[in-house]
Amino acid sequence: MFETITPAGPIYRLGRYPDPWAPPDWSNAQPDGTFGNRFDDPTAYYRVLYASSQRLSCFLETLARFRPDLALLAELQHIAGENDFFPLSQVPKAWCKSRVLGTGMTSGNYADLYAAQWVAHLRSVPAAECLKLGLK
Repeated sequence: MFETITPAGPIYRLGRYPDPWAPPDWSNAQPDGTFGNRFDDPTAYYRVLYASSQRLSCFLETLARFRPDLALLAELQHIAGENDFFPLSQVPKAWCKSRVLGTGMTSGNYADLYAAQWVAHLRSVPAAECLKLGLK
């Protein structure tokens, strides 16, 4: 059985203003039915609300999409011409203005994503497979 954890205090979610706990609207889904996040359901059946017992974790997870891929950066240096794309690793002001940090309390057991067993598993399978482990 994979390790679980029960939050001892509040949990946090970095979500869209005005309600960070509202699930993402299906109208914002990409053509594949996901929202561009690593824990999205690849079959577009359910939506995911990411929360953490650490505020910093919310920011690290949510801002991960803006981290530069070092291999990609190296390859881009070999392309001739002006760089006319949004700079990698910079967060747009509009993105920041539309986000708010929410705080809540919960009970129950949740996946301990920092446990070694989870880290290895999440690197090797889609998020939908986690449901087969009994996590909801």
